[in-house]
Amino acid sequence: MAERKIEIIDQDGKVTMGEEVITSIARIAAGRVDGIARPASSGGGFMSFFGGGEDLSPNIRTELTDDGVHVELRIAVEYGYPVHEVAQGVQAKVQKDIEEMAGVKVTGIDVYVKKIVPPPTHESAAEPE
Repeated sequence: MAERKIEIIDQDGKVTMGEEVITSIARIAAGRVDGIARPASSGGGFMSFFGGGEDLSPNIRTELTDDGVHVELRIAVEYGYPVHEVAQGVQAKVQKDIEEMAGVKVTGIDVYVKKIVPPPTHESAAEPE
């Protein structure tokens, strides 16, 4: 399968970037939104028990068209945050970062919440009984 690329041509020349650049920008941008569940740093404990050991990083799919890029994200949200606000925050942040950093028009962003997870605990430093 051929690697999909984005080409931006202007008066100074041509810029080519792989689709994975857009995906990386979207992943980092989504991770900076408050309420997005982040993977637990340790291998066990409360988070991995309720998280089911599943990777909580956003799953991202991009579709390049002649008009720009369409992004689909599947995210996990921390319990206690308004789900719709987190999803809207992800849409806004991802669109802003892709358009500013890559210079590519975003034609749409679909966000699917795949899971609600408990917030991380700070009890990992406590000694077991």
